[in-house]
This record gives sequence, structure tokens and C-alpha cells, in this order.
Amino acid sequence: MSLGLSSVEDDSDGQNDNYVSFDKLVAQYFQQVEPHLLEFPDGRTMIKSAAQSALYQRMFNEAALWPIPPLNYRARVLKNILSILEESISDPEEDEISDDLMECWSTLVTQPKPSALQQAQQLAYVKYTAPVPDADADADGTPSGEHRANRTIITCESRGLILSAGTTGFRTWEAALHLGSFLSTPAGQALVRGKRVIELGAGTGFLSMFCAKYLGVQSMVATDRELGLIQNIRDCMRRNELDPAIFHPSIWEWGTRLSLTQCEPEDEGDAAVSGSGDLAFDVALGADLVSPHMIIQNHFLGFVAADLCLAIYNAQNIHYARNRATNLANGKKIYDVDLVPLLLSTFRDLFENYHLREFIIAATLRNQDTFQTFLKACQMNDFQVECMPYQSPAAEMQTGFFHSTSIPIRTYRITRRG
Repeated sequence: MSLGLSSVEDDSDGQNDNYVSFDKLVAQYFQQVEPHLLEFPDGRTMIKSAAQSALYQRMFNEAALWPIPPLNYRARVLKNILSILEESISDPEEDEISDDLMECWSTLVTQPKPSALQQAQQLAYVKYTAPVPDADADADGTPSGEHRANRTIITCESRGLILSAGTTGFRTWEAALHLGSFLSTPAGQALVRGKRVIELGAGTGFLSMFCAKYLGVQSMVATDRELGLIQNIRDCMRRNELDPAIFHPSIWEWGTRLSLTQCEPEDEGDAAVSGSGDLAFDVALGADLVSPHMIIQNHFLGFVAADLCLAIYNAQNIHYARNRATNLANGKKIYDVDLVPLLLSTFRDLFENYHLREFIIAATLRNQDTFQTFLKACQMNDFQVECMPYQSPAAEMQTGFFHSTSIPIRTYRITRRG
């Protein structure tokens, strides 16, 4: 692999087999993983001029890179890099920090920066890199750079989002990254390859776009109830160069009939339409459909949490909203069992009216009581629930779709009994 693309050779001891790859760091960076979680090479490697040049070209050369993380994030990461470099200088005459990195730092620190709340409300393009299957790793287990370059998805979201305009859909959450990691494996891909697939609660569209671009689906319908999210997915559909004959973003309010004609360009195909003219699906996907991500930490939004929550619920139910506002202001998590009956009704609708064969769902097990309510309701409604054996790798072993595993995430297959 060439230096500018993927790696640096450390030959300080006269050997060229001490191979250091920047691929994982770069993939984490463009996914906007929290700076303190980034995996940097050691300072001895990074202080080399070739390594610094590679870091600049692959991470900070704004003229040549797109998408590129927001200003604040770039500044935080570069600050960490410069700190490592400064600590690694052993010979001031031989070791020096590159002019490109220093000029970039000077530019970043002089630009005005948005507040934390503004950052959470601003959307930016984020590039996700898929995990590398074992078969696509180099002989020493290092992920193939060529494979990485061909398995990326661009979304438009806020990685720091908590709540925005009443929806948490403008962020790709851990359960979706977990499910994407599973689908990137041969066993996961086999579940959707050649199938007509629909995703419920698509949010940023990350999962649907990954399926449509890389997993060989016959058709992929990405649904959400929010018009803004669907418009956002349409923008990213073009940026990911998805085939409109295969990929269909669509608004769907659970409990109503699904139609692909809503706000749909005329050139989009009908691969999800059965021979009888009806919509039909083989597989449905969903991530955290019964665990809304309404989490606000005191240190982030503090006293404004209650006002935000009240605004979100639009005073439709003041008592209900105030209870949640109190929880939010205290930094507590909210789980909604009220969604379970509607979700099960939607399951039934998909199996009975859209010929669905199976539903693959990823769930973050933050609240066992809520999820047990969901599982019991499935059994009472003649759904068979199977916990699939896949578990996300530990954070340090992940090669793409990076996400926390501190809270268990499980994958389930749901089918209709009989």
C-alpha cells in the first residue's frame, strides 16, 4: 500500500516489516468518533515527516477532502495529534512538526466556533466505513485499504445530537451501527441479498443505503414518518450514487397504507412491487424501535431540557410532557412502552398485507422491563422471536461502523407462527 493511501513503513531499525496503518484512525475520524476514543499510532511513528504528511493529506487537507468533519471536531483531533507530536520530539534538529499541520491548526483556532447547543443542531456529512470481513484482511489481519475505499456510506446528521425538532432521527445510533456490522458479515448479507427489503424508522438512512449500495438487495425501501428525514435521505441517496430503480425513500406513518408515490421522483423504479401490483417485501429491518434515544445530560443542556421537551410534545399532553421534562432535566433515560402496540400492529400489517417473511431488529437493552414487555407482546400476538448469535466486536477490535458496546445490543429475527 502506498503511504498517501493507507500506511507508513517504520524502518528505523533497518527493517521494513514493522507496518503501521492509518486506516482505522482515518475511518474513525470521518465517522466523527469522540477524539478521546481515536486510536492513534505511537508518537515514534507519527513524528516521522512521511507520517505527518499522510495525516495531513488524509485528514486535514480541506481542498482535497469531502466530506470533512466540522471545524470544532477537526480542531479537537488536531490538538491531540499536535500534543502527541510535541511529546515525541527527541532531537529538535531532526524532529519537527510539519508546516501543513501547523498552518491548519492556526486556521482552525482563529475561526469562530458554534456553541455546544448550536453544534448539536447543525447537520454535517458523515462518512461511515464498513467493517472488514476476515476474508478481506491482509495476511497479518490488517484491513485491506482497497476494500475500505469501496465500502463507505455518507449520511447527513449531527453526531452530537440529543433532540432536534421533536425527532432523534438526525443521528445514526449504536443499534443501527450494530445491525450494519452484522449485515456486513457473510451471514448477515445472506439475509438480504436478492431480497425486497424495507426499513422502519430509517432516520439518517444509513442502514438502508448500505444495503442498497453494497449488499445486493433486489429493492430497498427506507421509511420514516418525518418529511425532513426523508428529504435528507434523498440528498444522501444522490451523494452515495444509489440506483433509483433499487432505492426508495418514503414517508410512512404507521397504521396507514404505505405508498412509494409520496414525494417520489418519477424516475424511481418499482422493484418492490409484486406481480399483482401490490407492494411486497421479504425482509424488514429496524433498530431500536422500542427504545427512543431521548437522553439529555445535565452538563450538556442543563436547565433548558424541560423547555425543549415541552416544545417537542407541543403541549398535546402537558402532564405527559412535564413528566418527561423532569426526567430529562435529571439526565434520565426514557423508554416508551406506549409504542409497543403500534409496532406490533405494524408487524402484523407487514406480514398480512405486504407478504413479509421475516423482521430483523436490533435492540439496545437499556431497559430490560421495556424490552420484556415487547417480547411478551410478540408471543401473545403469535410472533416467533429468535435471538441471533451475533455480537458486536469489542470497541478495540472493531474495524468499521464504530460504536460503543458498553450497553448490550442484541439482534432478533421475528417471524409469524404457522
